[in-house]
Amino acid sequence: MRASLVLAAAVLGAPSVALAGEGERALSVSVAYATYATPDAEMEETLTPSIGGAVAVTYERALGDEVSWRADLGFATYLGGGTALSGLGTVGLVYRIDVLKYVPYVDVGVGALARGGGPFETGVEPALRLGGGVDLLKSRARSVGLVVVMTSFASTTTTLAVGLRTTWRWGYF
Repeated sequence: MRASLVLAAAVLGAPSVALAGEGERALSVSVAYATYATPDAEMEETLTPSIGGAVAVTYERALGDEVSWRADLGFATYLGGGTALSGLGTVGLVYRIDVLKYVPYVDVGVGALARGGGPFETGVEPALRLGGGVDLLKSRARSVGLVVVMTSFASTTTTLAVGLRTTWRWGYF
């Protein structure tokens, strides 16, 4: 009897595992502080905004327990040195490092960065997106977390966003 109580307590006290699987889908919305770094016209000084903000939407579809493909679209506004805007669209992969209550992840994607206003010449350029964060599972279908995204590639402009995201999941059975 005592052994069965110890076994039951161990099973109930064990960390819950968030089992993901092929076909699971997720939609995330994030808001973030955003900034950029770009050289001035003479390439002598690095320009940055006084303040900026970003919003993004991400769709993910699981390929297995740890890996998902993802597509995202984000927009940012920057103030200071003239109002500047940027839009980023990428596709890529996300890898979840762990699947317990706290789920750290890293992601990589390629796409395009559109920018204009402020110190920017209006245009579109290729972009490499590197991101990561940690999600806190609130339930099987919902999580909240921190997100960090940096974009740069074959350009002189680098963007960085640090913020909060919320995620809804479905199709995990």
